[in-house]
Amino acid sequence: MDAELDRLIRRLNDANPLSREQSREMYRAHTDQMIQRAIAMADEITTAKEMGDFIKAERPDLSILNQPEAEFRAELRSIDNDLSRQIEIVHEGLDHWFATGLMVPPYYAWRIAIILSKAKREDEEKAFLAAWCRHFGRVVGGRFAKLADRARKRGIAV
Repeated sequence: MDAELDRLIRRLNDANPLSREQSREMYRAHTDQMIQRAIAMADEITTAKEMGDFIKAERPDLSILNQPEAEFRAELRSIDNDLSRQIEIVHEGLDHWFATGLMVPPYYAWRIAIILSKAKREDEEKAFLAAWCRHFGRVVGGRFAKLADRARKRGIAV
């Protein structure tokens, strides 16, 4: 198994899943802290642009998302089949998830499953989907549901 993929699967398997309530509480606490910092800086933040810059700096977006739209789309196309980059982005998303309760965007996990499937790495795809679904198998949303369905089709209980 690919060392990077193995590390991601181990991380997902070793970490305790957050409940919906835990993630909501963590995100609420993170948002409250951000608001308190903004209030404390009220005299320094005088324009809407400064407030937008402050929020962007405080919000834990994935680094891939912190770029102009055209550059984001170009990068997304360029990494479409780059397993290492997709794994890196999921790790970054997990960092935010476990620190703030901010949901991991499922698109990059989906790409991991697709890349593994196309490469006929069925056992690795199943191991990844099982690990992913421990945390996000019951999350409502289009891509989350597709990942859970994909796992079920491969015999993984979700």
